[in-house]
Amino acid sequence: MSHNLFGPTQPNTGSTARDHLANERTYLAWHRTGISVAALGVAVAKFAPNRGGHAVAAGFILIGAGLLVSAYGTLRYRAISRQIESGEFAPATFAAIATSSVVTVLALLAVAVLL
Repeated sequence: MSHNLFGPTQPNTGSTARDHLANERTYLAWHRTGISVAALGVAVAKFAPNRGGHAVAAGFILIGAGLLVSAYGTLRYRAISRQIESGEFAPATFAAIATSSVVTVLALLAVAVLL
């Protein structure tokens, strides 16, 4: 195994390279979603008309939700990378549902704060 700028290289056998690339694309999708939710939070806090403290609170809730999405994506990416290397796979049933549910509840809470 050799090393490069990004870490140790792996032999490209079977679908290992495709699996790692798919995992990376999924990781980036989680980050894009997290950044989008956080950016929405900034927009709400900055531009919600006549809402004052409520807009700021809703914005912080959405920023927190975006950070949660990005954190989950990072944890999931690392777990899947280890699973690919070990030749195992465990679907993320509970964690994905829990993360999505918490982010949905936070988004609804942000809307309720704005009303």
